[in-house]
Amino acid sequence: MVPNLDLILLAFLYGCFIACVVGAIIFAILNALLLAFFLTLFSIAIIDLQDVFSFVSRFVVPLKENLKLGFALLVCMVMYYAIGAMLASKPLFERMVSEIKVKARHVLSHLEVLATSC
Repeated sequence: MVPNLDLILLAFLYGCFIACVVGAIIFAILNALLLAFFLTLFSIAIIDLQDVFSFVSRFVVPLKENLKLGFALLVCMVMYYAIGAMLASKPLFERMVSEIKVKARHVLSHLEVLATSC
């Protein structure tokens, strides 16, 4: 039997515990450094994007206003032609309604003749 085996085993377990604690501390420090790196990277990216968007916004704002004006003009043009088409089709619609009325009167008179004959 190996002398002082229990002390050797205890020293081995103690060393493993210390190594595990040191490894966990190193892991936490590396994670903190990685988090700080990414926070710095994203803050720099956001600051750069803010500068880019402020530069681009000088061109986007007039474009946006021009698109609004173009949309308003398009709506006015569509309404102009839609009203014209409605006014042009009004006599056609009235003629169709009058034809339906004539047919309905003819059917009603035919039904009255059938009702009086029965």
